[in-house]
Amino acid sequence: MKNLWAVLSVVCLAWLPQTASAWDGFDAATTDLVEIIPDSLPSRGDTVDVRNYDGDTTQTCLVEDVTQNARTVEVLVRSPDGQARMLIMEGR
Repeated sequence: MKNLWAVLSVVCLAWLPQTASAWDGFDAATTDLVEIIPDSLPSRGDTVDVRNYDGDTTQTCLVEDVTQNARTVEVLVRSPDGQARMLIMEGR
């Protein structure tokens, strides 16, 4: 009976709505903590919002390149002012 309750509790927890975890990383040049919104792997040509936690700002950027490594994802973005930023994100 004990095992049945354990199985049922795991199944019930799996059905509860889960909050999506943020896709966090850092800016390679400044080491500022950043988050990419939406929380999905972007493709070249996509626009993403880059939230900078250290400056408490959000900026919409164009994705120029995405490179997946063993443990990280490198996302090269260009901001509206023309500045290129390399973001090192947690692996997917």
